[in-house]
Formats: sequence, C-alpha cells, structure tokens
Amino acid sequence: MMPCLVLIVYWSAALTDLLVLKLKAAEALRYALWENTVFKPPRQIAAEVQRRFADLRSPRRVDTPHTGLLLHPRARDLAWRAEVDATSAEAGLGGDSRFGGAGGPWDRFVAGLGGVLGSSVDAAARTMRFNTHGLALARVALVRPRHDAGSTILKGGDLPGLRGGNDLALPSAASAELRAPLAAQRPMQLVFDTWKAWPRPAAYTRTEAGTDVGTSPSRTYPEVEKQVSAQVRAIAFFGADRIPGFRALDELAGRIFRLGVTRAIAGGRLPGIFSAERMDDPAGNGGPITILPPERPGPAWVPQRCEIAGKDVACPTQRAGDVTSAGDSPRFIDEENGIVDRVDRTRYTLPYRIQTPYWRDSGGVERGLGSSRLWPIPPRLATENEYVKSYRCRGHFFGGSRTAQEPHAHGGCG
Repeated sequence: MMPCLVLIVYWSAALTDLLVLKLKAAEALRYALWENTVFKPPRQIAAEVQRRFADLRSPRRVDTPHTGLLLHPRARDLAWRAEVDATSAEAGLGGDSRFGGAGGPWDRFVAGLGGVLGSSVDAAARTMRFNTHGLALARVALVRPRHDAGSTILKGGDLPGLRGGNDLALPSAASAELRAPLAAQRPMQLVFDTWKAWPRPAAYTRTEAGTDVGTSPSRTYPEVEKQVSAQVRAIAFFGADRIPGFRALDELAGRIFRLGVTRAIAGGRLPGIFSAERMDDPAGNGGPITILPPERPGPAWVPQRCEIAGKDVACPTQRAGDVTSAGDSPRFIDEENGIVDRVDRTRYTLPYRIQTPYWRDSGGVERGLGSSRLWPIPPRLATENEYVKSYRCRGHFFGGSRTAQEPHAHGGCG
C-alpha cells in the first residue's frame, strides 16, 4: 500500500499545481485583455505576460527563480503564450435585440425585426466611418512545462500483475497544456473606447488624427482639440464632405468669410459653415471645437499651454469666439462687435461657473436695441453650483486625493 499512498500524495500535489496554474492562466488572460485599453501593441502585451507571469507572481517588481510549486519549482521551465487581437474584430453597437415571443404566428416576424434594428445601427455607423473596431480578443496558454516530461512520479507505473497497463499514471497532469479560455470556447472579449482623444498607434487610428504616442502631457488642451476635431470630421454631416465638389464649395465659402469686408460687417471672424475644425485652426477655417481649463492652474505639473489664434500661450479660462479671458468674471464684448453693452460675454467651454444671465426680453435687449434687459442668475446656480463644488473638491485631473481612502482631500468635499 505504501507505493500507492506515495503516488496519491504526489498526485494531490500535481492536481494542486494544475489548479494554481489554471488560476494564473485566468489572471494572465485578464491582464492581457485589460492592457488593450491603453493601446499597447499585441507583441508588447505578449512579452509582458511572459515576463510577469514566468514565476507565477504578476507584480512587475517581483522576479524570482522559483514558482513555489512542488512539481514545477523552476520559473525557467514555464513559458506563457498570449494571443491578442485588437484591430480586426468589430463591436456591434446595435446589439442583438430580441423581443420575447408570445407563442403566436407573428413571433418569427417580430424576431426578425429585432435583428434588423441592431444591424441597421451597425450599418449606419460604418457608413459614417465611425470606428467600430473597438473589440479586443485574447487567449493565453501555458506551454507544457519541460519538468513534466521527465517526471517518473507522474508517469506512474503498473499494478502488481498488470505489467504494461500504466494504471498508476496521471496523464492529465503530465501532458496538460493549460489554456484560458479553453480551445473550444470563444476568446475572451473586451470592448474599449475608440474615441479616446489622445494619440494612438496607427493600427488603432482610422481618422486623420495624430499618432505620436510620445506627445507631452503639457500639450493636453491643443492635442485633445486636434484629436476630437479629426474624429468629428470623420462622421460629421452624415458624410456630406465626401460628396464630389462639397469640400471645394465649403472652402470657397470659407474664403469669403475670411475676407476683410466680411469680417468688418460680421464684427469678427466667422466659423466655417460645415467645419469640424478647431476654433483656432491655423488655416483660418475655424470650427466649433475648443476646450479650456476652468481656472488658471496652480501646480506646475498641470498642463498650462493652449493654442489661441495660432499662438502658444498660457491657457485662458473663458472665450466667446476670438475673445478670451483669464479672470473669474466674464469679459464683455464691446458694442461694435456685440448687440449692446454687457449682453455678449465670454463663457467657460466646459460646465463650471454660469456666466449667462436671464434674458427679460428676447435677445436680452429692448426692442430698440438701445440697452440690455437682463436678470442676474442667483449665486447658488451661477458660482456655487455642483460643478464648481466638484472641481474644488477634486482639483485638476481628479488630483485632489493623494492617498487611498481619503474622502476629504480638500476642505468642504462631501
């Protein structure tokens, strides 16, 4: 009985090793899949999986020569293989709509109608050149450890009187190639954001947006404007800019708007009619895309530079067309370029303080256009709203909290 008991003990250790390796395969799979959210190349992800999980310890700073397993003690005998694809598969934006059947003759028609709804959304997204390739697929496999090949314990042996039967072997442990998920199952999937307004590798970019992943974070504001402009330009106006002659006509209108006479009559530079460019487009065909910080940043690590009117300057905090301001109060546009005094004013380009007052009359002016007709907004809505409170609590880029489980990074945070 002693040889059988010894084999049972070793088999238990082998099965424990298999369980640990299976859990680590699932962990490596989740790691490989999640790294797609920062647009890492598949080859880099595969190399990181092999390096991080070689000793079955995932932290990058840990690198040991042993695994802690009884039958697979050496890290050099384990090899991981990760297969990642994040550019060829499409994510169905329309979903798979299905209506519950009532057992009537119309069930097949209703089910077909539900499928058409989903497929039509996907077809429209592709027509508008929306990037639907935001589906990452991943598989991870543990290549068969070399230690198992020469294991006399796992090879087992014969029961007395049954020579050649190999009844005491544990072939599942000796020849197993662990996979996550199993080969017969679909790859694990993750839908990621293809609209991320920051440079991505060329394989992930289907617009004219920049692909320089080394762009400095100090260029956050102008770079986000450029990325959003390129993405909006690819889908705006239902693809009308791809009609032959449309762009030429739009450029002609833009040149007319940029004439000195037109600017004098309009009181400033007019945006392009069908433009999806930045408001500070150097070519002059400005559009609606702009973003400014709500306040002048104090910390040096916060991005502080913007491109305004073709110049690299310290970011203002408000604007109205070409007029910008960096103070807490709005800057009023003079009567020559506005309707009347104190009606047209600069505003924030993201939700923050409310700079627009209530209009007592249509347009905020009396019928003779001689004076303004305005009511001030109560401070609880204008300057003490939830946007301002949240910003004061979190700070720039949610940097208000510096340590874990810190509910009140700044005074007054709820």
